[in-house]
Amino acid sequence: MNIKIFNRLQEMLKASPALLMNPQSLKVAISATFDVTVDAKANSIVELTNTIDTLVLEQYFSKVWQPQTKKYKYSGLSIIDEINSLEPANVLDLGCGYNEFKGKINNLIGIDPYNTRADVNSTIMDYVVDKDKEYDVVISLGSINFGSSDKILMELSHAIELTSDKGLLFFRVNPGKMHTAPEAEWIDFFEWTPEFIINAANAFGCMVVTIRQDNGRIFFVLKKR
Repeated sequence: MNIKIFNRLQEMLKASPALLMNPQSLKVAISATFDVTVDAKANSIVELTNTIDTLVLEQYFSKVWQPQTKKYKYSGLSIIDEINSLEPANVLDLGCGYNEFKGKINNLIGIDPYNTRADVNSTIMDYVVDKDKEYDVVISLGSINFGSSDKILMELSHAIELTSDKGLLFFRVNPGKMHTAPEAEWIDFFEWTPEFIINAANAFGCMVVTIRQDNGRIFFVLKKR
């Protein structure tokens, strides 16, 4: 859950409890605060928070964000040859954005909930495959980054589930740094740390192959046991 949005909604409702009684006024207040338009008839503040969070992410990553792949030493273009050298039968790019690695990394499928250049429009948690299909390599470069630790762990677990035994997972994650664009104000960037990576890997039965600082981000590779 996006704690920033949840806390701001709490402040709004404490200051003006009447908003709960007037869906139209609540809709206007949400638009003025978060710059998104929602159906304010939610069953709970948590549900409303999740709706706003989805719309904030969609607006930012479909209309504002642009990739900066070339600036990363370890998680940029260099992973193309690294992954192709593994001769993978199936590669999955979770949150592929503009699908930059399509046609460059062999046998790759890119999924993304916001970008039409993806092969499949889907969130990480909604993406499922036949039980007999797994991926030799899974990439997640900046896509498992948003929300509270329970959301991060669910998405990480699902990425691992999609990976074959002995398969590799390549990640670029954010150590909690805000993006500078004003549209990113209400995005809840999770604060990744090496300790969290190591502990999560152990919990999910993975081996940490490498962890490196990568131009303000953290690059790491896991191997599924």
